Amino acid sequence: MKKSTKQRLDNLLSKASEIIKSVPDSDIPGLLGDGVIDDFLKAIANPKTNKEQGIYDYLLANKYRLQLLALMRLAIHSNYCIKATIQGTGADAYVSPNHIQWYDNGVMFLQGENRFEGLIGLYEDGRVKFAVSKRDMRGGESVGPEALEFFDVEEMQNRTQQPSVPQTIDALDHAMTELQSLLRQKQKDEGTYHEYFIRHPWVFGAQYTRIDSHRALNDENIPDFTAVRVRDSARDIIEIKPPFLPLFKSKKSFRAEFNDAWNQAEQYLDFVRYESDYLRRQKGLFFDNPKCYLLAGYNLTEAQLKELRRKERMNPAITILTYDDLLAMAKSTVAFVKALKK
Repeated sequence: MKKSTKQRLDNLLSKASEIIKSVPDSDIPGLLGDGVIDDFLKAIANPKTNKEQGIYDYLLANKYRLQLLALMRLAIHSNYCIKATIQGTGADAYVSPNHIQWYDNGVMFLQGENRFEGLIGLYEDGRVKFAVSKRDMRGGESVGPEALEFFDVEEMQNRTQQPSVPQTIDALDHAMTELQSLLRQKQKDEGTYHEYFIRHPWVFGAQYTRIDSHRALNDENIPDFTAVRVRDSARDIIEIKPPFLPLFKSKKSFRAEFNDAWNQAEQYLDFVRYESDYLRRQKGLFFDNPKCYLLAGYNLTEAQLKELRRKERMNPAITILTYDDLLAMAKSTVAFVKALKK
């Protein structure tokens, strides 16, 4: 390597470093977030794209370039993941930066036993909160704030201390295994899932103290479940369909079964809104700003999920949960509970 090449690179990197140091934190996304960092990393070593080249041949051909990237990664892990004793639990954990930042006045981070792993956290207005998934977040998928719901530790402890939530990790894991087994076996019977949710209402994010099956609102309106919220004891509605019920007859056309379920959800919501006084006085059912979860579909395509979200936007009071979404919600709830118990 020519000495002049080394000097030129040193000068350029030194100038770039001074520029980066001089700008405010808020200007960094505009300065470096447009792909220039990606271009820099690719200049050090292009990702493997040649399918005919063996993995180890690629490593050998880029031995020192990839070593440099590995050293950069090691420096990031060593210097920017902060080990701390977490207040309230006394447990040690790493608090790591997160590549997702959605909030202007807050910062998102990762907190767990290992660097760059663990619960997704949010520090905002002096409060630390952690996320429970509301959606199945697939690799490479662009997700937004609607995919997560944040709770402080006290609120989640209040949720998880409800009688509906198993108090042992083994019981939580067993319930998760049972649901996953039903899906692996392609169980199609709606009644089997109905019975499962009666026993394990916590899988809906531990947000309900209990769910009641087939409580008649009147002779014509009998939802699968009405669920009592932890936060205010008001009820939501949950309608379920078996996971393997086909929802689409074409790419953007719903089958009649899905349209019927959607219309039924709207009917239930309309009834409980307009008859809230009657339901409270005569039925002992308290509804206040109710929402409806419509649980249907499993292992859908990206195009189908996109169409479900479009449909969902037509009525914000209805949340369409796929069984993938439900699994993600339950898994993140279990992870939160495990973290609280350490």
